[in-house]
Amino acid sequence: MKLKLRGLYRRLSIRTKLQLISLATTGMALFLASTYLVVHEFDSYRNAMTDNLTAQARIVARNSAAAVVFGDRKTVVEILDSLQASPTIANAEIRLANDQVFASFARHEPSDFRLQIKLADTFERLGLPRQIRVQEAITVKEETVGRLDVIADLGELYATIVRYAAVASGTAAGALILAMLFLRRLQRSITAPLSNLTTLMRMVSSERDYSARAGVDSHDELGDLAHGFNDMLKQIQDREQSLRRELSERRRAEQKLDRLAHFDTVTGLRNRHSFNARLNFALEKASAYGERTGVMFIDLDNFKIINDTLGHHIGDLLLAGVGKRLFAVLRSRDLIFRIGGDEFALLLESVGDRLSAEHVAEKIIDALSRPFSLEEHEIFVSASIGIGFCPDDAQDSSSLLRCADTAMYYAKERGKNTYQFFLPEMNGKALNRLNLENGIRRALEKNEFVLTYQPQFNLRENRIVGVEALVRWKHPELGIINPAEFIPIAEDSGLIIPLGEWILRTACNQAAFWQKQSPRPPVISVNVSGRQFKDDNLVPNVTQIILETGISPRHLELELTESTLMEGSRETLLKLSQIRALGIRLSIDDFGTGYSSMSYLKRFPITQLKIDRSFVDGIPDNKENAAIVRAIIALGRSLDIDLIAEGVETGEQAEFLEREHCPHIQGYYYSRPLSERDMTLLLMKEALGE
Repeated sequence: MKLKLRGLYRRLSIRTKLQLISLATTGMALFLASTYLVVHEFDSYRNAMTDNLTAQARIVARNSAAAVVFGDRKTVVEILDSLQASPTIANAEIRLANDQVFASFARHEPSDFRLQIKLADTFERLGLPRQIRVQEAITVKEETVGRLDVIADLGELYATIVRYAAVASGTAAGALILAMLFLRRLQRSITAPLSNLTTLMRMVSSERDYSARAGVDSHDELGDLAHGFNDMLKQIQDREQSLRRELSERRRAEQKLDRLAHFDTVTGLRNRHSFNARLNFALEKASAYGERTGVMFIDLDNFKIINDTLGHHIGDLLLAGVGKRLFAVLRSRDLIFRIGGDEFALLLESVGDRLSAEHVAEKIIDALSRPFSLEEHEIFVSASIGIGFCPDDAQDSSSLLRCADTAMYYAKERGKNTYQFFLPEMNGKALNRLNLENGIRRALEKNEFVLTYQPQFNLRENRIVGVEALVRWKHPELGIINPAEFIPIAEDSGLIIPLGEWILRTACNQAAFWQKQSPRPPVISVNVSGRQFKDDNLVPNVTQIILETGISPRHLELELTESTLMEGSRETLLKLSQIRALGIRLSIDDFGTGYSSMSYLKRFPITQLKIDRSFVDGIPDNKENAAIVRAIIALGRSLDIDLIAEGVETGEQAEFLEREHCPHIQGYYYSRPLSERDMTLLLMKEALGE
């Protein structure tokens, strides 16, 4: 029962609890006050009654003393009957000294007196006295002749007390009602703000509106509570806004990351990651519906030269322009992707036949045939396109990509700016390329590479002044492999870095040997590819090799391609200056075949220009080539840069170059590339004057 009441009490509202507490407290206070007043009134009435009875008994005893002495019973009875006037006296009697009743008085019981008797009986059962007894001695000349016993009934007293208690209870009840009405109004000043706070909390909880605020009308604890609640709401609102901002920023970051993950930042096209996912989906769909899916690999021709010559900024602008043109020629259901560098891929879904793909390829080639105007540069670019189909050429994505890639390389070999469908017989050449790449790795480990040395001849002094180190690959099964076959593969795969370091170290070792054996040792010339030059470790590696081999830096010359230098960046100039500061000579190989800018020759610390064999071929009969050679020689002399012509195969060519004041030549006219042993013997013969 207690638990039920306790549970019921806990479920009551604060307002009801306050009302119950006020009612109980006020009621208890009024009850105690009323009880005290009733008890106090009872004691007062009883004491007054006792005093009154004592006074009456004293008077009766005094008046009846003579009659008692003389035995006048009649007079004594008459005196006792006078007590009839006192309504509270029930009876009285006079006893003689021997305790014999001499006379008595007993009140007749009217109806109201009987009521008082019933009240007296009731209170007697409650443990209260029913009567008051008063005794008074009857004396004559200080001699006791008898005594008077007076008994008063308390019924009237109890009736008075009952009436008083009723009045007090009514008054208390009225006071309680007035107090409750007053307290109820006072409680509203407490419960109303609490109720408002409760309503506000429910509203905030349901609507999630943390901008709401509680009104503050007081400076007491309720005001503190409202202030605290408002502060809490403000903190929640601030945190909610912060979380929203953070969530918004996170969404933007996720969208940005998603775009970075699936889109190319330069062209705005989808990237390789997106391409792979979309290709797998397209192949699954094609397999389910029996459709044909095609992939075009699009590789820009000579983009590297443009990028290195005009800079990466122009290169990026060109890629973006190409992306826009490719996007413009798409069919509605096709997708274009940039999958890396200068490579794009076109996904042809639901392609009906090869003719449809051929039409798209022709549109792409036509779209790229128009020049691109980029920051005062007018640039022409073409593309080589390889096309593969699933299920015709391959059954899965990796095989399909390999087919399209292989076809694209065939398109480049056919002269570029064209397209090529994949053919089964192409797999053999692709496999051969892969075998060559793996073979290069193995050859580096097993020392299958060797160097040959082609002399460089000074026409005026009629002696060898330098040798060019040329790498050859002695394959254990295929024999000698031409550099034109494996150098491009090494360049593409990155193997040119370790291969180039091996060439440089081996050449420097050999040159250091000749340096010790000859009073006038030749300068050793070593080719450095564009990828090697961009390697951050080039200068440290060259420095280390010079220290390890002991070669004099002035007997080392590095040959760089024209396209490598034409990027014209500060990094290029810094690296060239660092190499030149070591005392190493710098030569531009195949000069005149690239996108030259004459101003670069003035900026870069170049020591030699190497006239390309394509210009030497046919001179002096080929007037155009002869004019070009004369111009290059004049340019070199005006800039005080040394000159050497390569590919000299006839005496007429050598005589023409000597007449035009080209000091050095290199080619079969003087000597083919020689082995280490033969080159050493040739140098020894020259030193002996043979």
